[in-house]
Amino acid sequence: MSDVRRCTVCGRTLRDPASRARGTGPVCARKLRKLCKKARRQLLPVADVPAGPYL
Repeated sequence: MSDVRRCTVCGRTLRDPASRARGTGPVCARKLRKLCKKARRQLLPVADVPAGPYL
């Protein structure tokens, strides 16, 4: 694990050792988790993807 001094998302200084190990501050980490959760919900299941001429 690297010891990052600034948030890789917003660039703010990281003070907490856990945040430094993660590379993001708590606010940015929360926002990233929400974005990932939203993206997973929007993905279609494989059975619902229409078959094209190349499949």
